[in-house]
Amino acid sequence: MKKIILLGFAAMVLLACSRKNDSESGGGGDDPGTIIPELPFDQLPATQASFNVAGQTTYVNVMENNRKSLPTFPALKKIANKAIGYVKDSYGRPLKNASIGISSSIVGGGSTPAFGVTNEKGYYEISIPFGEAYYYNAGYTIDYEGSRGAMGLYPADGEMSASFASANGEVKNFVLLPYGKGAPDEVASDPWDPNNYFGGSLTLSWMLRDGSLPPEGSLPIGMVFEVKLTPLALVHAAEKKTITIRKTVEFTTLRIVNIPLGKYKVEIHTSNGTAMKMQQTGINRRPEYGLNPTSATGSATYTMIPTSADSKRVTPFRGAWDEVGITIKL
Repeated sequence: MKKIILLGFAAMVLLACSRKNDSESGGGGDDPGTIIPELPFDQLPATQASFNVAGQTTYVNVMENNRKSLPTFPALKKIANKAIGYVKDSYGRPLKNASIGISSSIVGGGSTPAFGVTNEKGYYEISIPFGEAYYYNAGYTIDYEGSRGAMGLYPADGEMSASFASANGEVKNFVLLPYGKGAPDEVASDPWDPNNYFGGSLTLSWMLRDGSLPPEGSLPIGMVFEVKLTPLALVHAAEKKTITIRKTVEFTTLRIVNIPLGKYKVEIHTSNGTAMKMQQTGINRRPEYGLNPTSATGSATYTMIPTSADSKRVTPFRGAWDEVGITIKL
């Protein structure tokens, strides 16, 4: 009887130690947190936003400083020579098979990569090679408009160190976001750069009417045209926002950045309602996406283009969507 009691006590001690170790290392301990239900597209609340873009302004961030609320994460302690953390989507759901890549280097030497994926609880734990280390990859691949698309991940604390000592270890949680600003310093330096946002982008360009023989379809300085984006399908959305932009012509380009991810009806017309011509430009490596049809008058369908379907090829703190170029004409 004593043996049974002692064995039972020993098993309880081992189980308690195991749970403690899991908790301290993050080890995939259960973390249900708060999970927000994802609403079907037709049940999302409909909202609107409008922007007036002056002639000298060449970009507009349509979500401004807005970002979906971030989920909570369990407290983790650093483990020497380990990178650990959790990955969730913006609803708080743990993401399995998110990819995390770390590279380390020593003075005068080359770099050594280390790579891992999250488990079913969204947890990852990677042994960091010796030296100064940094995250070169943090991505997740989703089913997207009949195919697959990889998305970059946002560091949940809003920070991403240039490097850290591998011996100290690192804790970094990540979130999958459908729009929002990326690295603050890069956004401040280049607010027009589509890659500095987690949303998609459109770049409109046109010829200016100048002189007695203006180019066909060119736009006169001072003219106003309107762009309307109506969502048809969205990725991880909390609302379906119709976006209207009125642009006064002065220069030859307008970048529309940080558009919530998904598929839209895009309409372009003059201020008096005359439909304008649009033509997709540049190289589209994934022709199932982009502008459809690629040449249209008045309206077309715009589907954002993922840069890759491979989550190992995207970087943290940056978007992973190709810029879609459209030339517009009268």
